[in-house]
Amino acid sequence: MAEKVATVPVPQVPPPPPKPDAVPGGDPGKEKPTVQTAGTDEVEASGSKEVGDDLEDRFEGLNLRGEEETDLDFSEEIDELIGDVRWLAIFRVHTSKSFSHVALFKQMRNAWATAQTVTFKAKGENLFLAQFHCLGDWDRVMEGGPWLFRGAALVMTEYDGFTNVEDYKLDKVLVWIRIQGIPEGLMKKKELAEKVARKVGEPPIKVIVNEGVLNFSKYLRARVHLDVNKPLVRIVPITIKERKVYPVQYEKLPDFCDFCGLMGHIVTECGDGVHGKDQCQWGDWLEVIFEPNIPTGGGRGTTGRFVFGRGRGVHVPGEPNISEATDMDWGTEGSFSAGHGTRKRLIGVDGTVNMPGIW
Repeated sequence: MAEKVATVPVPQVPPPPPKPDAVPGGDPGKEKPTVQTAGTDEVEASGSKEVGDDLEDRFEGLNLRGEEETDLDFSEEIDELIGDVRWLAIFRVHTSKSFSHVALFKQMRNAWATAQTVTFKAKGENLFLAQFHCLGDWDRVMEGGPWLFRGAALVMTEYDGFTNVEDYKLDKVLVWIRIQGIPEGLMKKKELAEKVARKVGEPPIKVIVNEGVLNFSKYLRARVHLDVNKPLVRIVPITIKERKVYPVQYEKLPDFCDFCGLMGHIVTECGDGVHGKDQCQWGDWLEVIFEPNIPTGGGRGTTGRFVFGRGRGVHVPGEPNISEATDMDWGTEGSFSAGHGTRKRLIGVDGTVNMPGIW
């Protein structure tokens, strides 16, 4: 008897699904547009792409229908729309540490002491909007500062309400500085005083001068924008008849590193945090320390007394940074050029600057 052989039935293969552009009621020869989202990377040649939480990943490649195919275009009205936005700021905290948004908003409300309410909105883990509701509050917050949260600076600027928030660099901090012992001739003219202040920070710059009149203070006071990615400038070298260096102090500085000179962390948080004192070329002598119960600003006399922290004096060891290494050389007719002076620095062996009249 012949042996029976079992047979396995072959499954039926379903027909391929219709092409995506074959839309009922549509033109089969017409391709439907697909969504192209800004900021989304193209799919690699292999066709593989990780699926993220961003909605843009879900929208990419969608076949559009009806109203989805037509853009809502505000491009011709954008200038007018931006003009209607006012008193809106974007900011971040210059720190790598995590923090509570609630604690940040509460502390800023207390620090700003606004006359009207202020509304906050988180746009990211460390990116925020603040809406003010009167001109007085806006001016006080944007012209004041630097504003600090747990020792870290708030980096703020005006926001137009339409630009992608991720396009804002947010790398400048508004700070008041004092350049000690500047010659009187450089403090009598706004133009010259601004050139001196630009050695420390970036525009826009505001200098406190009495045009054509003697400055009552022993220092040049100015408001500048500091780049948080650059070390703090410690001295301003100037050549007029001879080369001298003039120490810089900062009013209300955020946390900064004695080792690298950058704001945003302290020396024990820089790298492995192990740095000897002889390696640290910045220090608390850069800060203006206001004595208690002494008015600062307005009225008669100076804008506030100061003392050097821990009696360290002005110590400038090692090589200066680029901004410090370039002299401001005034020649004839009040012009100046960058170059190295022929005079040596007037710094004693004990690290103090020999400039009579500063202390």
